[in-house]
Amino acid sequence: MDVGAGDGGYVLHRARTEPTTFAIAIDASADVLAAGAWRAKRSRLGNAAFLVDGVERLPPELLCLADEVTVHFPWGSLLRGLVEGATAVIGPIAFLMKPGAELRVLMSANERDGLCEVTPSLVVSNRVVYAEHGLHLIEAGWASARMVAESRSAWAKRLALGRTRRAVIARYRRDAT
Repeated sequence: MDVGAGDGGYVLHRARTEPTTFAIAIDASADVLAAGAWRAKRSRLGNAAFLVDGVERLPPELLCLADEVTVHFPWGSLLRGLVEGATAVIGPIAFLMKPGAELRVLMSANERDGLCEVTPSLVVSNRVVYAEHGLHLIEAGWASARMVAESRSAWAKRLALGRTRRAVIARYRRDAT
């Protein structure tokens, strides 16, 4: 599952390159997500789904469904919730994950975004809040240019990541019980 999926580019890529994977794009913006859903339909990808909903309102049918959850370059309330460790954001994301599943977050923020700068040390300092939701930090570091490119994020391109600002990678594992 890709939360804050934008146009669904990452989900489309996964669905095309991994035909046995069922990929789900979740985004609160119907306008943006519709473009990805249309591309999936044109490509006849039966292993991709697109859900218009905010992370705070995810349906119970998604409980413990995901082997992997990604959040690539969120903005707005999703970014703020991840940076500040908000239960209203972290709880529903953890809710999506099967025991043992991995959460991978790529993010970038600074004062211009109305937030503090996101750094690996900030991620490490927030680990206790994530652990309260069964998500244990396994990696926090600066994201490489390859990681940013592999996210297929149109937002990352707009942010000029790598040229004017850096991105952080954070990986968490859901409790196995």
